[in-house]
Amino acid sequence: MTVSILIRAALFVTFCAAPCAVLGQDTRDETIQKLISRVEALEHEVAALKQASAVPSKPPDQAAAVAAAPKQETIVAVEPSEPEAAESRYTFRGYADAGFLRNEDGLSTKRFALGEVDLFATARISPKLTALVETVFETDNQLTVSSVPINLERLLLQYRENDYFNLDIGSYRTAIGFYSTAYLRGSWLQTAVTRPKLFTFEDDGGFLPLHNVGLSANGKVPSGDLGLHYVVEVGSSRNYAQPGRTGFDIEQNAAINVAVYARPRAVPGLQLGFSAYHDRFSPLPGSTLARSVWTAHVVYRANRFEFLNEGILARFKEPGLGHGTIPGFYSQLGYRVASSWTPFVRFDYVNVYGQGQVGVYAPQYVPWHTVWSGGLRYDLTEAVALKFELGREADRNQRAFIRAALQVAFTF
Repeated sequence: MTVSILIRAALFVTFCAAPCAVLGQDTRDETIQKLISRVEALEHEVAALKQASAVPSKPPDQAAAVAAAPKQETIVAVEPSEPEAAESRYTFRGYADAGFLRNEDGLSTKRFALGEVDLFATARISPKLTALVETVFETDNQLTVSSVPINLERLLLQYRENDYFNLDIGSYRTAIGFYSTAYLRGSWLQTAVTRPKLFTFEDDGGFLPLHNVGLSANGKVPSGDLGLHYVVEVGSSRNYAQPGRTGFDIEQNAAINVAVYARPRAVPGLQLGFSAYHDRFSPLPGSTLARSVWTAHVVYRANRFEFLNEGILARFKEPGLGHGTIPGFYSQLGYRVASSWTPFVRFDYVNVYGQGQVGVYAPQYVPWHTVWSGGLRYDLTEAVALKFELGREADRNQRAFIRAALQVAFTF
C-alpha cells in the first residue's frame, strides 16, 4: 500500500510541475490518460510482488518432488488487491485566476476582476472507456453577485482502442487549428494572460465554431518518422447569444471537420497541420448561411521556446444574400529564461470584406483589426504563476487603445 501511495504521489507531482509552455508533444488530455495508465501498470506490479512475497518457500525435499513430478496446469485463486480502485480511476484538476485590468475595452476603466474557474475531471470506467467533464464557472462574466454563468465546456465518453483509433462521444472542442485543443480554459495553462483573439470562445464574442456536440475520431496514421495524426468530427455547433451582434446563432445539424497534423520525429517539439470545417448556421431568424473555416499552423514548443503560428480563412455565404470573408493569423513567441521567467510577444491580425447583406453584417463578427501584445510570466511555484500583459488594439468602431492586465493564475 505504501509503495502504491508513493507512486501516485510521484506521478501527481510530476504532472503538476510540467509547465504548459514546454509540455512536449502530447496534449494535456493525452498526458492525463498516459499517467492513469502508468499508475495502473505500476499498481499491478506492486500487487504481483506482494503476492509473490506472501507465498511460503517450499522445503528442499518438497521442491525436488515437485520438480520430478509430471508438469500439470495449476490454477491459483488470487484475491485482487484493492478491487474498487482497479475498476475505476479518478483525476480532478482545477484552474482559477484573479487580476487587475486597465482600459480592457478602450473605455478607460480600472477594476479588479475574478477570472474563470475551470474544473476538469476524468473517470476510468474500464480499460478502454473514460468519462471526461470540464465545467467552467464564468465569474468574469457575472452580471450580479448572485449570478455566475456555468458553462459545460466538455462532456465526453472516450473510447480508446489503440494508437490508431479513438472515439469521443458528446460535447467536444473542435480541432480547428492548434490553440483550441492544446489548452484548456484555465489561464494557468497558457503563457499569456489572454488567448489569441482569433481563438476567442464563442460565448465571449469569438466567431470561430470551437465547440460541437457529436462524434470525434482521432489517432495516428502509419507514417514512420513523419508522425502523422488525423481527426474526423461530425456533429452540431452550439447555440450562442452573441454579445454585440444581431440576433442569435441558431446552429444546424450539419457540422463536419477534418484535420491532419504531423509531429516529425527528427524535430522534437515541432507540429505542422491544417483543418477544414463546414457547417450551416443562422445569425438572424429567417437566414441560413453556409460557413467554411480553413486553418493551418506551424508550432514549435521545446528547448525553452514557444513559437506558435496559425492562419485562418473563414467564409460565410448564401445565394441571394451575398458573402463575407475573414482572413487572419496570429504569431506568438515566448522564451523561458532560467526556470521561472517567460517573456512573450504576440501579434494578431484579421480582416473582413464581402458583398450583399452578408458583407454588410460581417464586421459584427470581428470588430477588431490588429492587436499587439507582450508581457512576462513568472512562476512563483509549481502551481502559481504571476503574469503581466500590455497590449495595443486597433478596432473598426473606435480609436486604437492600450490595455494592461496583471493576473495571478493557479491550479489545484
